[in-house]
Amino acid sequence: MGRMNGKIAVVTGAGSGIGRAVAVMFAKEGAKVVCANRSEADGADTLAMIRDVGGEGMFISTDVRKKGDISNLLTGTLDAYGDVTTLFNCAGVLVHAPFMEHTDDDLAKVFETNFRGYYWTMQEFLPALVRNGHASITNVASISVMKPESDAYLYGAMKAAINKMTRDMIREFSPLGVRLNVICPGPVQTNLTPEYVRNSPEIQAEICKAVCPVGRLGEPDDIAYAAVWLASDEANWVTGSTIVIDGGACNMG
Repeated sequence: MGRMNGKIAVVTGAGSGIGRAVAVMFAKEGAKVVCANRSEADGADTLAMIRDVGGEGMFISTDVRKKGDISNLLTGTLDAYGDVTTLFNCAGVLVHAPFMEHTDDDLAKVFETNFRGYYWTMQEFLPALVRNGHASITNVASISVMKPESDAYLYGAMKAAINKMTRDMIREFSPLGVRLNVICPGPVQTNLTPEYVRNSPEIQAEICKAVCPVGRLGEPDDIAYAAVWLASDEANWVTGSTIVIDGGACNMG
């Protein structure tokens, strides 16, 4: 407890899954947490969870596809807390389809959220993070950066781009006091997991047999533990890293 005392953290995609788990764990570890999410109902639920663990936070309705929303997110954070130390980018969408069935609408949907949304959010927040001088950004990518995945071509491409851009950015921003890292989760049970998988223990068991040597799918908290470490002062010498958290999936061919 207390590993993030004094931190002011913004979490996009905080309304469910990994983003929610990270927001709650940040708060539990002492950070003041700003939850950003499109759904007000989901964001309110996350904020209630933060308060249930004795944490402090607020919710700001944010669609990362809209520059104005991201600007309002920064303004609301600074108005409430006067500073920002931590940005955790987790907003994301997933489209599953064979390559020839992807549409221009699919491309726009995935690009606008999974790449441009991260890009815009970092551009908006970096001046404030640099002013703080002891800050961090963690971007969520995917093990699709490391290994081929069927029917998730656009998702994997955008995640690979985020990984590359984040690692390149350390040359410019880490000398200014902002560490940037990437987390690549493996198969984690979230709202992006296809419903037929979430609802079938048999299918989950088959997936585990094929790709997870540890014998289970991941849970959002598995990622949140690493997110806390990366945002904490314990990781002061960690920047430009791509951290894979996948139950061994990348080693399964």
